[in-house]
Amino acid sequence: MKIIGLTGGTGSGKSAVSRYMEKREAVIVDADLVSRQIMEKGKPAYKEICAYFGTDILNADGSIFRRKLGEIVFHDEEKLAFLNKCTHCYIRVEMQKQIKEAKEKGDAKYIILDAPLLFEAKLEEICDEVWVVYADSEVRAKRVMERDGITYDLAMARIANQKSWEEYKAKADVIIDNSKDLAYLQEQVRLLLE
Repeated sequence: MKIIGLTGGTGSGKSAVSRYMEKREAVIVDADLVSRQIMEKGKPAYKEICAYFGTDILNADGSIFRRKLGEIVFHDEEKLAFLNKCTHCYIRVEMQKQIKEAKEKGDAKYIILDAPLLFEAKLEEICDEVWVVYADSEVRAKRVMERDGITYDLAMARIANQKSWEEYKAKADVIIDNSKDLAYLQEQVRLLLE
């Protein structure tokens, strides 16, 4: 069973690759989903985040208002560094647990670690290969604006706070170009699997 680390900047198209792979005998371990789970009310990461950022980041029901937290951290490097340090250890533990469960189940050919912060969380260390999805920053900004309902400036701030394309490229075993349509993207993945 091959473990593939799938990464790239926000809006690059990692989720589109994951959805395609899921139909082709892959188990997807989604870091964004894990991130939401470890930040649920009462979980250790939730407590640490509330202690640091205060209650202004909470919804009326006490859950973390992720968009507000994102607006704060993507404009403040120190706060972003705290959030990453706080969450990465919990994310790594949960993802390793899900990998172990997938291996024990044994009915998939691939385990895909869909992780925007694959390198920051040092998850590449447990991968057989690292696939990086590429799209230029203007395309990514448009996708993020549509997906998250945010402004262009906030989308670009998120992009600016991530690794540069050169950093991603230097660590990639495989580069997937997502600058065209979905069919083009899927054909690249199909060829990789063959």
